[in-house]
Amino acid sequence: MQNNKGQKIKTVPDKYTSVTPWIISQSSADLIEFLKNAFDADEIPNSRIKNEDGIIIHVVVRIGNAMVMLFDSRDGWEPTPSFLNLYVEDIEKAYQKSIQLGATSVTDITTLWFGEKVCRILDPFGNLWWINQRIEEVDFTKPEEVEQRASTSEALKGVRYIQESLDEALKSQNNFFKTKGGS
Repeated sequence: MQNNKGQKIKTVPDKYTSVTPWIISQSSADLIEFLKNAFDADEIPNSRIKNEDGIIIHVVVRIGNAMVMLFDSRDGWEPTPSFLNLYVEDIEKAYQKSIQLGATSVTDITTLWFGEKVCRILDPFGNLWWINQRIEEVDFTKPEEVEQRASTSEALKGVRYIQESLDEALKSQNNFFKTKGGS
């Protein structure tokens, strides 16, 4: 597609990817403060748009190299929690900061056989975050090596724990919305 000056228009805007998460919460402004403090997010200048009632209908933050769009929910809307996977350089720091800011731990930091440390938190707005730190390159083109790594008792224990804690996390998230209404 071309604009009215004959220039080709990019399919995806600069600094975006083909898929961009969009989080709906009762307070985008409060969620942005959490994201800034927990994950070093930056609000994109001039992206915040409010309607005539002062409700945020669009705002964008950058976390690492990802753009995340947000807007405020309306009265009568059901909660629409997000499930987000975040890669960080320092999982301990991100995990501790998010807990100090009111998030609930649902999976402790766990080292997994495929070269990552992972944990999960339920943020104060009901969104479930998978936080990951890559600690090792694993060559998935070598089936024998992958099978050996994945079948150790430690690997099986780690995978079992993260699956059990996921079940608990989803129950916690459900309970969060029943008791707090997401506010």
